[in-house]
Order: sequence, then structure tokens, then C-alpha cells
Amino acid sequence: MLISACRHRWLWSLAGLLAVLVAPAASAQQYFDPGIMQRSIQQKPVDYQPVGARIGSFHLFPGVDLGWEHNDNVFYLPEDELDDDILHVRPWANLVSNWNRHALNASASADFASYSDYGANDYEDWTTQLDGRIDVRRDDWFSYDAQWMHLHEDRRSPDARFGVEPTVFDYGGYGAGYDHVFNRLKLGVYYNHSFFDYDNNRTIDGDVIDNQDRNREQDRLTLRGDWQLGPETAIFATWGMNDIDYDQPLDDNGYHRDSSGTGVSVGVAWDMTDLLTGDLSLGWSEQDYDDPRLQDVDGLNLGAGLTWTPRQTTLVNVRFAGGPQETTQPGTSGYFSQLYSVRVQQEVMPNFLLHLRGSWTTNNYENPGMSDTELEDTDVTRWGLGASYLFNRNLSLTVGYTRESQDANLGTFDYDTNRYFLNLGVEL
Repeated sequence: MLISACRHRWLWSLAGLLAVLVAPAASAQQYFDPGIMQRSIQQKPVDYQPVGARIGSFHLFPGVDLGWEHNDNVFYLPEDELDDDILHVRPWANLVSNWNRHALNASASADFASYSDYGANDYEDWTTQLDGRIDVRRDDWFSYDAQWMHLHEDRRSPDARFGVEPTVFDYGGYGAGYDHVFNRLKLGVYYNHSFFDYDNNRTIDGDVIDNQDRNREQDRLTLRGDWQLGPETAIFATWGMNDIDYDQPLDDNGYHRDSSGTGVSVGVAWDMTDLLTGDLSLGWSEQDYDDPRLQDVDGLNLGAGLTWTPRQTTLVNVRFAGGPQETTQPGTSGYFSQLYSVRVQQEVMPNFLLHLRGSWTTNNYENPGMSDTELEDTDVTRWGLGASYLFNRNLSLTVGYTRESQDANLGTFDYDTNRYFLNLGVEL
């Protein structure tokens, strides 16, 4: 039966939908590259997959990527662009349980970047994540997760582009859920608590940029029901609510930014082994702000997390994500963001892979005043291509190119950038 055999997938689909429907998470910061910590190679052919190391009843998969990047517009300016070379060291490790019942997974990754000419742009990002499942009975299980991340906002972000250094922030949280199967119906409930904690910054003149008014916590509750239509297909519906509380009663512009939101969606999920897995949904999200001067942010959003294998040598990943996002831009309550992205990997030979990816992000700001100095909308377009050569299970080399452009109603936020990559991957 689909529900019994694939409950892992349902569980992770539920967790993934939380960010899409009702809340911003670290991965939902739309001014980052989609999947900031994704590996260069989506999935290696079977004969070139690393074997890892067995540690008791766990499997450990460690690795490190050593990368060089050239960016011809490191400050993301509309004109007078400045280029630089960046060295990246990206260690990572995944620990996966190998139990008959229950599950426990842990992962850690980092990106240490060093700029050749503009060292003020250097950053040290790292993430740690934990998730698992406790099987109560055959058709009942608890799920849990926790994460802590130390990240940065670079010059793309309208909320952080005027600092002399990238704005650093911590993101963390924890969650728990419960799922139960009634024959062909599965019901689940999930709770999550998360926080953002930003560091202050300085302008080039030495003035302090106070980011403490951006610090906030969020509580989310989501309900989901799945109905099995057949051995490979199910339909689902979700409803969620959230509350966002800022640490400071008023931000630096005198606004009270606490809010509450709701989200609903309906969709369909597939589990056609070796062909199509994932789900596609249509939803509505709304965020209501306590300050009467701040208008609601709402909209229709398309969600998707699909992996399609049209043939054995081709892999396609599709991701759509949308919903209200937080900002402290003057004169706006927030913005509604929708991301559409696709990644394609083609196996030319078992040890030679081609990559193609593209994404489009729309960010529509809610502006009560609609003055000429307020940010109303941005459109971000990214596309890239690359190639990977696999020497063996443990060593690979990837070259690539990415083009990124942003168009905004305010010309100061426009930019175009070309980025070139060379990456040496080492895995155990």
C-alpha cells in the first residue's frame, strides 16, 4: 500500500510544505541562490556513488568541495561593476541511521568564502540539522526536527545591501509532528518554532546599521490530510496558521511588525518509482499585521517538489515555492514572493554529466504610500550550465557558469552578474 510503504516521503513532503504555505525559513530567503547548500552534482550514477563509512547502526557520508569562483559584479550594482575572485571551502557530512524501526538523520555543512580583492565580503556560513521518526505502531509515528544555521545576506538583498560587510544572522528552530493512517486516509499535525537573530552592521561612513528590529520568532501549526487514489497517486489538503513576534515593539521606522497568518492548499502527490516522485499544489497565503498602517500581504501560490526521471540517464528536479515574506523596508509591510526553478542533469557517459538550471523569482511589495522612493517589486532571473567529470566514487571535477539579473522599480536595486565556477569534490 502506498501510504504504508512511502510514509517517509509523506513526512518530508509535509515538512517541506510548511515553508511554502505559512512561514519564511532560512531556505526561503529569496535573495539567496535556490538551494544554497546543494551539491554541484544532483545524483551520481550507481557505479560512482560513494559508499561512506559504517559506524555501528549508522552510515556516515562525509565530503568537501574546494571551489574557485569569479564574479564580475560582487557588489551587485546597476553600473560601475567591480569583479573579484573567490575561494570556497565547503565541508559537509550526513549521518543516516540503518534501523528496521524508527529513524534518525543528522547533517552539517559549511561554506567558507575568501575574496581576493574585497576581503570585507568574506563570510563563514554553516548549517546543522537533525530529523527523525519514532514508530509508535504500523500506522502511527512521531516526527521531529531541529536546525541551527549561521548565514549571511549579501549585496543582493534590499534589506542588507548598504553595509560595509555582509549582514550576518542566525536561524534556528525545532518542530514535532504526528501522523496516523486510517486505511486510505492519512492525517497529520505538525508544530514548528523558529527564530531569526541579526547582527548589526556599519555603513562605509562608519554609521551603525541597527538590525535588532529584524529579530523575530515564529510559531507555526499545520494540519494535512492525504487520500490515496491508487497505488501511485494521492490527493492532499493542508491548512496552517502562524504567529510572528518581533523582539522590539517598534522597528527603526516606528512600525509594529508583529503579525499572524494563514495558508491553505490542495494538491496531488505521485510515487511512480524511477519515473516521478513528489507533489504539486495550489494554495492561498495571507499575513495580517498588527499595525493598522501596514496592509495585509496575500496571494495565490504554486508549490511543487518534483523529481522526474524521463529516462535512466536524465534527472529533472522542479521546485515552486511561494508565500508572504518579512522585510523592514520603509513604507511596506512585507512582500509576496514566488520562486520557480528547475534543474536538469544529463548523463552523457557514466562518468561525464551535463547540468542545466534556471529560476525566476517575483517579489511584490505591499506599499500603502506607493511613493517614488519605495520598493514595489523585483524580478530575479537566474540560469546556468555546467559539466562534471567523475574520476571515481570519491573524486569529481565540475565547471560551470551562472547568469543572474534583477529588475526593480527603483534603478538602484537593478543588477546583472556573471559568475564562473570550478569545483573539486571529494567524498568518502
